[in-house]
Amino acid sequence: MYPVAVFLSRRKPETIKVYKRSLERFAAHVGTPIDNLPEYLEGVSKEKLTGDLITFADSLKSMGQNSQRNTVASVMSYLSYNDITIPKAQRTQIVPKKGDVIRDKALSAEEVKRVYEFLPPIGKASLLLLFTTGMRIGEIIQVKESEREGKTIHLKGSYTKNGRERDVMMTPECVTYLTDIWIPQKQDYLKSAQNRNVGLIGQSRTPEKKAGMKSLHDDRIIPCTQSTLYEILMRGFKNAGFGDKKGDKFLYHPHGLRKSFRSIVGSQNPDLAEILMGHEGYLSSSYVRLDIVKEYEKVEHLLSLTSNAGMNSRLKVLEKENAALQERLAQVEQAQTTLKATKARAHADPLYAELLKRLEGLESELKGK
Repeated sequence: MYPVAVFLSRRKPETIKVYKRSLERFAAHVGTPIDNLPEYLEGVSKEKLTGDLITFADSLKSMGQNSQRNTVASVMSYLSYNDITIPKAQRTQIVPKKGDVIRDKALSAEEVKRVYEFLPPIGKASLLLLFTTGMRIGEIIQVKESEREGKTIHLKGSYTKNGRERDVMMTPECVTYLTDIWIPQKQDYLKSAQNRNVGLIGQSRTPEKKAGMKSLHDDRIIPCTQSTLYEILMRGFKNAGFGDKKGDKFLYHPHGLRKSFRSIVGSQNPDLAEILMGHEGYLSSSYVRLDIVKEYEKVEHLLSLTSNAGMNSRLKVLEKENAALQERLAQVEQAQTTLKATKARAHADPLYAELLKRLEGLESELKGK
């Protein structure tokens, strides 16, 4: 059986993350480290493997339809790479069927605020980042504290879905929460997470198990896995009354926060929304023409979850605009004063009077012709 690393080395660079994440999910489902998947496949019976695949696919039902299919397809691709085939009759039970696409619903700012109130600190910080920046969950769990400067976060190409770097903006409310509340208590979260891991992996002394111990030196803003963060946010959605389903699919997901961002910002400035979300095409065209900071400041009050924050944000924008107008008015008044002074000096100059007389004579001559 080929190791996962060998399988991944044959994939396209832009798809490696998707394959690896899917195989990590499957490995966790069957209770083995991802690097031990070859041993698992060598020792498992065909019937047990089929059963594990069916329950694995069933465990993904809280995900979007396309995400389910892509995750299962990635695992099946690894099996095929190792010459393992699943009979067609069983494959139909494993691979999610295509059906009516159930799209995540976008929440209004008021509804997002309801979810926010049911979240722990790491959940609040994550929700603010998702809702006010337009980032994906997979992006916010990679951003380091050093990559945040003021209201701007710089996303490396290795963090993004399309492999292209970009800058995103945060609201003053988001910046304040991160700086004053979440970051100061992040270390407590890491210690708590490490203690929870002790019961799971601390009993083992093998290098493989020790490697899974939670580090206290995690410099990411949101120091957890995508699946952990998803669970935290989904609990908030359900407790806030957004646990509605259609069939076995949830109608509200954390990804819907990105749609809320697009809906709110896009209603005011469509180009800005697409640029900040990192959609292909905009980064190479409109991106260079828009003043991202200035345009974002015009809409950031719409993304505030408290009325005061929204009013303060809008007030700051108006104050900046007013200061700019006052500066321009002062420049115009100065220009007018300079012009008047220049005219006064000109009229007092004998050469100016002589020149004016000659011009009047030339004008008379031209009229006479």
